[in-house]
Amino acid sequence: MKLHLSLLILFLFVFGCKKAEQSSSSIKGEELMQYSSKLSIEKMNDYYKVEVLNPNSSDSSSFTYILYKNEKPEIIAAAFLQIPIQSAVCLSTSHLPPFSTLGKSQTLIGFPNTDLIYNKELLKLVNKGRIADVGRKNGVNIEKVMELMPDLIMAYSLGSSMEQLKPLQKAGIPIILNTDYLENSPLGRAEWLKLTAVLVDQYATGDSLFKSIEASYLETKSMVENIEDKPTVMTGLMYGDIWYVPGGDSFAAKFIEDAGGNYLWSENAQTGSLELSFESVLSKAQNANFWIGAASFRSLKELKNSNNKYALFDAFYNQNVYSYTKRVNEEGANDFLESGFMRADWVLKDYVNLLHPTILKDSTTIYFEVLNP
Repeated sequence: MKLHLSLLILFLFVFGCKKAEQSSSSIKGEELMQYSSKLSIEKMNDYYKVEVLNPNSSDSSSFTYILYKNEKPEIIAAAFLQIPIQSAVCLSTSHLPPFSTLGKSQTLIGFPNTDLIYNKELLKLVNKGRIADVGRKNGVNIEKVMELMPDLIMAYSLGSSMEQLKPLQKAGIPIILNTDYLENSPLGRAEWLKLTAVLVDQYATGDSLFKSIEASYLETKSMVENIEDKPTVMTGLMYGDIWYVPGGDSFAAKFIEDAGGNYLWSENAQTGSLELSFESVLSKAQNANFWIGAASFRSLKELKNSNNKYALFDAFYNQNVYSYTKRVNEEGANDFLESGFMRADWVLKDYVNLLHPTILKDSTTIYFEVLNP
């Protein structure tokens, strides 16, 4: 296994992180990220400096990783990783597509609950025993990951799941935090593919892939920028007594805006989810033209059976309710939750096809479909 993270990174993850050491933060290189607000990748002469903004901090502190190919640089930093990595365990489906798209599927050796994987190439590796299921009912199977001893684990939160991973950190397995879900723009989230590209020493290929996604996204966006008739859009569902909708400054809200829609909570400045009462949602969205993102429901009947109040919305009555269920395999794995976050251009085209079906020549959606009666 490559050089492990220093004991300092264990301290950072367990007790909070601090700002990068002066001797390393004072060294400036070429910034490779353009849209991301949570990830910075600087290319130095012979290494990369990666900084992930701490989501639990109010002082812009970050986790710092130094990724080097040959000799470890003589600087002070919190963590060092030699690249290209040879093995990785990822904990979210959104982490998987960059590996397969960059031709590095064989780098993946573990994933919790492999039945959630949609990609057919990765499923073949699962069936061959090349990608182990490291999940258990309450999270990650620590013992199984210990047996695999990957070069790194790509995690996605600092809550209880990070607490659960402490034994792996003590064993010297590096953990990189991926907070792509906190980005406030679709291209910002898609740009996280560059992190994987650097880890597998395929930055040029990853950058080229992102540029093609960016160009496709911006071209689609330009087609609806001057549209004056912007249909109103509601989203989300009730869980218990709470209706969750994306904040107005989230990447989900940005999709609707860039697709020529009027998101009803666009005035809100939050990047995460809003917790609302049914009454407040009904008051604001009862007459919405579209309801996009009704979780995994496949029919209006199924949606109404879960809560008959859903039928009070005009979008329900007019059968304008859509969900991201078009690409779901027999095991229930959903490709929108896998490739959709990287392929922001495909998702935007879906939104445009729903909101303005005459704009694009190809009106076939990739991820979204209308809920049948």
